[in-house]
Amino acid sequence: MTEPGALTAPQLHALLDILIHHETYAEVQSFQSPEAIEKYGWPFVDRGKDGGPAQPHDLSSSPLLQLLLTRLILGAPAERDLSTEFWPVKFKGIMRRLGEADLSDSYDKGTLGTRKRLATAASTVHEAVTRGLLSGVSCEHLPDLHGQYNRENAEDLAKSWRDCICHLVYGNLIDEIFDQLARTSDLELHSPALRGAVEYAILHIATFLHQVFVLSPEGPYLLKLIENIHRLVPYTMVGQTLRIGNAASMINGMSKLFLSKVSIGAISNWIGLTSNASDGMNLMQRIISLVLDWDAAEFRKLVDKFKSDKVSISSEHMGAIDKHLAKDRLQRKAVQEKSIREQTSIIIAIFDSTDKQLVESLTDRQHVSCLEYYAAKLAIRDRERIVDVLCNSTPDLTTAIVLEALGALDPMIRVVHKNVDLRKHLNAIESFLTDFIKTAKSKTQENNAGSSLLTVEDFVGLLQRNRHLLWAYLHDFCKGCPDLRDTWKNWMIEYVFSTFILEYTYSTGRLLTYHCRSAIKRFRQPSKSGSNDEKSIVDIEPNLRDAFNELADDERQAILERIDAHSIHLQKLEKLSEGKMQKIVDATRGSTRASTGGDAGARCPNGPLRFGKDVKGIRAARKSDNPDTFDLQDTKMVTSEPDEKTSTVLPDVSIVIEALGPTFKRMVADLSRDGLPKA
Repeated sequence: MTEPGALTAPQLHALLDILIHHETYAEVQSFQSPEAIEKYGWPFVDRGKDGGPAQPHDLSSSPLLQLLLTRLILGAPAERDLSTEFWPVKFKGIMRRLGEADLSDSYDKGTLGTRKRLATAASTVHEAVTRGLLSGVSCEHLPDLHGQYNRENAEDLAKSWRDCICHLVYGNLIDEIFDQLARTSDLELHSPALRGAVEYAILHIATFLHQVFVLSPEGPYLLKLIENIHRLVPYTMVGQTLRIGNAASMINGMSKLFLSKVSIGAISNWIGLTSNASDGMNLMQRIISLVLDWDAAEFRKLVDKFKSDKVSISSEHMGAIDKHLAKDRLQRKAVQEKSIREQTSIIIAIFDSTDKQLVESLTDRQHVSCLEYYAAKLAIRDRERIVDVLCNSTPDLTTAIVLEALGALDPMIRVVHKNVDLRKHLNAIESFLTDFIKTAKSKTQENNAGSSLLTVEDFVGLLQRNRHLLWAYLHDFCKGCPDLRDTWKNWMIEYVFSTFILEYTYSTGRLLTYHCRSAIKRFRQPSKSGSNDEKSIVDIEPNLRDAFNELADDERQAILERIDAHSIHLQKLEKLSEGKMQKIVDATRGSTRASTGGDAGARCPNGPLRFGKDVKGIRAARKSDNPDTFDLQDTKMVTSEPDEKTSTVLPDVSIVIEALGPTFKRMVADLSRDGLPKA
């Protein structure tokens, strides 16, 4: 029974949700600066002769990201074959260069840019996995996977997903999945629960794709980006290379195709005449460069348009903006902070810091044009600097990282090449991407003719008609490469699913007796029986309870009110998500049409300072990808309006973050450091 004034289980769940959500996004945002990777900790620290840290490392400034990397990624089979320079020199070098590139912030553009949207999407996945790492998966008993599941009911689909997760963590489902794939290419024949779980996953993936490529104003741009890359990849040449029977020759040929450089600088460096001369680009870098240059060309056209239009924006205004862009990071950051502090437009803040007369003479039309001009100049600058970091830097860390990753995967590639027809699966990848682009473009371009916009069920159909391609590859892999199959299966058992084990379930007070075979059990919570047969490593929840109880009574009461409001918000989100999912399920059966589903998008806060609802439907300044396409504001109206009526507003939880955020970060940092190599 919970003590009076203490946190109940639902309140503790809501508190963890608040703190994990805030810390996840704060850590991702911190990588705008090169200091973030310097303070990351292991594995991005200087190494000694034994491969361990050269000196004791401090607590990580990004503990959730470090926890995810060290607990899951660093245990992967191929990772152990990487050199000691891969993480602290090569990968860290790329991250530092990107931080030093001083890429623009969404605040300056007045809208959520492409990088911001992609980072938010990745953070949503990271947040969900981290929540599992810290809280575990509770399971009262192992359910029957061969029971009755109604796949036309959203509640049953969610239940099938939860039941499969329970069996993955505490049962032997991971073994059964690998055995099933070794026997047949139809994974879903395993059980009704697994079939329902696959459909549940498809619905969520389709919702994610719909959010990114339809609801997001940057969707048409991202689609164009993917299409350009798809057109540049030499599938025919890759397929011909895969026909080489000798694995070593095939790998060498593929490396030469994508990673070889032939230039005067490369030759002079090779023979020793020069040491740091630019050695040009390989095919991989050329593809990156061409795609980003094509994109930057659209923004250059927009800039030229403004320069030729002396009415919408004057040369004095453009000169002030160009002068501001030439300043260093600290100076531009000061102007941005002034804009936020005084609640004025970034353009007003720029002109005010340069020449106050420019502010007095600025008309509304000129203000809008200046914002678009500034956003376009930032976009050009960002793309040029990304190309410089990835393609033009010396030494070439991008190619070095890819080459070392190929070297680590070399033994596995040899086995797969010998036993699996990779050409067939390369054609499958090309076919899926072609189908995806065709699906995402078709109704978008036909909108002016009166057809409806893309909905979630369009992406559901895309995934359903192509999922057999994935099952076919996994079947060929599991059947033809039994040793590799066991290697990856053991990694999943010991490093992935074992980390989500939760020994005690608060809802019933019962001990769970089902454990993952040979699991490392790092993240079990201590049992209430007082048994010490297995040392617990994760004590986040008890420590959070203690930290909460140490607060003053009035502060604790104010925080409880915010936690309760957030708990109610989460319950509403769950009901909203289930209702939207049911609409999608009905739509896929042909009864209705739906627009969105799931609660990932609803979790993002909407509020002042134009980082939410005020800009979520605004596209960054750009020349239209197609003069015949529809207006992006129409997209927002058509796709978002039905969901606005059923959305729930995220409560203000800033008081919770201020009181417990730093304590929570230290807890996770201590946890993340446990078990890491010591100097």
